[in-house]
Amino acid sequence: MTLMRESWILMGVCLADLVTTLTLVGGRRFSEGNPLMSYYLDLGVWAFVLVKLVLIVMPVILAEYSKQFQPAFVKSMLRFAIVVYITAYVTLFAGVNLKPMVSEHLSPHAPISTVAEATTK
Repeated sequence: MTLMRESWILMGVCLADLVTTLTLVGGRRFSEGNPLMSYYLDLGVWAFVLVKLVLIVMPVILAEYSKQFQPAFVKSMLRFAIVVYITAYVTLFAGVNLKPMVSEHLSPHAPISTVAEATTK
Protein backbone atom coordinates (compact mmCIF):
# COMPACT_ATOMS: atom_id res chain seq x y z
CA MET A 1 0.00 0.00 0.00
CA THR A 2 1.37 3.40 -0.95
CA LEU A 3 0.45 6.60 0.81
CA MET A 4 -1.28 9.37 -1.08
CA ARG A 5 0.81 12.43 -1.87
CA GLU A 6 -1.49 14.49 0.36
CA SER A 7 -0.78 12.19 3.31
CA TRP A 8 2.95 12.69 2.84
CA ILE A 9 2.49 16.46 2.61
CA LEU A 10 0.32 16.57 5.74
CA MET A 11 2.84 14.48 7.68
CA GLY A 12 5.65 16.72 6.42
CA VAL A 13 3.84 19.86 7.54
CA CYS A 14 3.10 18.31 10.95
CA LEU A 15 6.69 17.17 11.41
CA ALA A 16 7.97 20.60 10.37
CA ASP A 17 5.64 22.07 13.00
CA LEU A 18 7.03 19.65 15.59
CA VAL A 19 10.65 20.47 14.79
CA THR A 20 10.16 24.24 14.59
CA THR A 21 8.12 24.26 17.81
CA LEU A 22 10.79 22.37 19.73
CA THR A 23 13.54 24.54 18.24
CA LEU A 24 11.82 27.87 18.86
CA VAL A 25 10.39 27.01 22.28
CA GLY A 26 13.73 25.53 23.31
CA GLY A 27 15.26 28.97 22.89
CA ARG A 28 12.75 30.31 25.46
CA ARG A 29 11.90 33.28 23.26
CA PHE A 30 8.75 31.74 21.79
CA SER A 31 5.89 29.74 23.25
CA GLU A 32 3.49 27.06 22.02
CA GLY A 33 0.32 28.67 20.66
CA ASN A 34 -1.96 25.66 20.98
CA PRO A 35 -3.16 25.44 24.61
CA LEU A 36 -3.62 21.66 24.42
CA MET A 37 -0.12 21.07 23.05
CA SER A 38 1.28 23.61 25.49
CA TYR A 39 -0.07 21.42 28.30
CA TYR A 40 1.80 18.40 26.96
CA LEU A 41 4.94 20.45 26.39
CA ASP A 42 4.78 21.46 30.06
CA LEU A 43 4.79 17.74 30.90
CA GLY A 44 8.03 17.33 28.99
CA VAL A 45 9.46 17.09 25.51
CA TRP A 46 8.77 13.35 25.20
CA ALA A 47 5.10 13.75 26.16
CA PHE A 48 4.79 16.54 23.60
CA VAL A 49 6.50 14.49 20.86
CA LEU A 50 4.42 11.39 21.62
CA VAL A 51 1.10 13.25 21.50
CA LYS A 52 2.15 15.14 18.38
CA LEU A 53 3.12 11.93 16.58
CA VAL A 54 -0.16 10.26 17.55
CA LEU A 55 -2.05 13.29 16.26
CA ILE A 56 -0.12 13.03 13.00
CA VAL A 57 -0.34 9.29 12.44
CA MET A 58 -3.94 8.59 13.45
CA PRO A 59 -5.62 10.93 10.90
CA VAL A 60 -3.32 9.65 8.14
CA ILE A 61 -4.17 6.03 8.97
CA LEU A 62 -7.87 6.90 8.93
CA ALA A 63 -7.54 8.76 5.63
CA GLU A 64 -5.55 5.99 4.01
CA TYR A 65 -8.10 3.41 5.13
CA SER A 66 -10.99 5.56 3.93
CA LYS A 67 -9.54 6.20 0.49
CA GLN A 68 -10.71 2.75 -0.63
CA PHE A 69 -14.32 3.90 -0.21
CA GLN A 70 -14.23 7.57 -1.24
CA PRO A 71 -10.82 8.39 -2.77
CA ALA A 72 -11.77 11.78 -4.25
CA PHE A 73 -13.41 12.93 -1.02
CA VAL A 74 -10.47 11.79 1.13
CA LYS A 75 -7.98 13.51 -1.16
CA SER A 76 -9.94 16.78 -1.04
CA MET A 77 -10.27 16.56 2.76
CA LEU A 78 -6.53 15.99 3.14
CA ARG A 79 -5.87 19.04 0.95
CA PHE A 80 -8.29 21.04 3.08
CA ALA A 81 -6.57 19.77 6.25
CA ILE A 82 -3.18 20.89 4.91
CA VAL A 83 -4.46 24.41 4.25
CA VAL A 84 -6.22 24.60 7.64
CA TYR A 85 -3.14 23.29 9.49
CA ILE A 86 -0.80 25.82 7.86
CA THR A 87 -3.28 28.66 8.41
CA ALA A 88 -3.79 27.72 12.07
CA TYR A 89 -0.05 27.37 12.62
CA VAL A 90 0.76 30.78 11.16
CA THR A 91 -2.17 32.44 12.95
CA LEU A 92 -1.36 30.95 16.36
CA PHE A 93 2.35 31.57 15.97
CA ALA A 94 1.81 35.21 15.06
CA GLY A 95 -0.90 35.75 17.67
CA VAL A 96 1.11 34.29 20.52
CA ASN A 97 4.66 35.19 19.61
CA LEU A 98 4.60 38.34 17.50
CA LYS A 99 1.97 40.30 19.41
CA PRO A 100 4.25 40.85 22.44
CA MET A 101 6.90 42.33 20.16
CA VAL A 102 4.44 44.98 19.01
CA SER A 103 3.04 45.65 22.48
CA GLU A 104 6.47 45.88 24.14
CA HIS A 105 6.36 49.57 23.31
CA LEU A 106 3.01 49.95 25.05
CA SER A 107 3.01 49.61 28.79
CA PRO A 108 -0.40 48.88 30.35
CA HIS A 109 0.34 51.68 32.81
CA ALA A 110 1.54 54.21 30.24
CA PRO A 111 -0.24 57.55 30.02
CA ILE A 112 -2.88 57.75 27.30
CA SER A 113 -0.82 60.25 25.32
CA THR A 114 2.09 57.77 25.17
CA VAL A 115 -0.20 54.99 23.97
CA ALA A 116 -1.73 57.24 21.34
CA GLU A 117 1.70 58.34 20.11
CA ALA A 118 2.96 54.75 19.90
CA THR A 119 -0.08 53.54 17.94
CA THR A 120 0.18 56.32 15.35
CA LYS A 121 3.83 55.62 14.55
